[in-house]
Amino acid sequence: MAEQTLSWLETMLNFLVIIKDGIMDGFSVGNMTISLWNIFLGLFFFYVAFKIGRWIRNRLEQKWLLKSNLSKGAREAAASLTWYALIAFISIIALAIAGFNISNLALVAGALSVGIGFGLQNVVNNFISGLILLFERPIKRGDWIIVGNTQGFVKEINIRSTRIQTFDFADVLIPNSELLTNQLTNWTLSNALGRVRIPIGVAYGSDTDKVKTILLNIAEQHPEVVKEHAEVPNPQVHFLKFADSSLEFELRCFISDILNIMRITSEINFAIDKQFKEADIRIPFPQRDLHIISQPNKD
Repeated sequence: MAEQTLSWLETMLNFLVIIKDGIMDGFSVGNMTISLWNIFLGLFFFYVAFKIGRWIRNRLEQKWLLKSNLSKGAREAAASLTWYALIAFISIIALAIAGFNISNLALVAGALSVGIGFGLQNVVNNFISGLILLFERPIKRGDWIIVGNTQGFVKEINIRSTRIQTFDFADVLIPNSELLTNQLTNWTLSNALGRVRIPIGVAYGSDTDKVKTILLNIAEQHPEVVKEHAEVPNPQVHFLKFADSSLEFELRCFISDILNIMRITSEINFAIDKQFKEADIRIPFPQRDLHIISQPNKD
């Protein structure tokens, strides 16, 4: 019985030694030696270095680059490019620690090129488009943009897609390639100035000079409407046409911050309604004249 126990213990010890050797020294698969211990060390290094790299990116964007003369968009681009370079460097070091032969990266690149040919075109296209967005900067974080049927604020420009938050606070992920190939409207690319256009119809017989005066006064008295600006005209009122039921006017004025367009438009509309009532200027309903012709009874 004792001999059987010793034999069993010896077998277990040999098995544990084999496992230890397999973990520490690795085991061969074809021409490649795989060490679980080295793989663990590589993953651990990648995790720690990833956390440090993210900290460096945040410090660059939120503190270190603030001392430079770079614009906000340039700071974000520099921080993002630094982050991607760190990730690439960390990945190579982690692979080396895990025991992967770095000289075989050419084979990996070849495999990736084959993968690109078989279905990764969109991924690479979005990746390259993301780099172009970072360098060219047609959009930046905080911009109000319109792409197709989606409009909202740019919250984050990633390497594959851009996250836009709509006015309903829904997050929409748009592939970077669509931002370059489709028509894109950026309301805040070069400045925050924007034009408000308010159409208004008044009844036939209204004093058109009084209508123009009231509309101009409302626009000029609003504190956020731009007056006497070198780049944009002062508020204007245009008499557009004689419509079926009304005389059509349009008030056009520029505001200092286009992000406030909805609120300012609402405030101007409230003021128009109030002052038109005080001036007895009527905003008509659509009207139609109906003529009924009775046919004589042939009986």
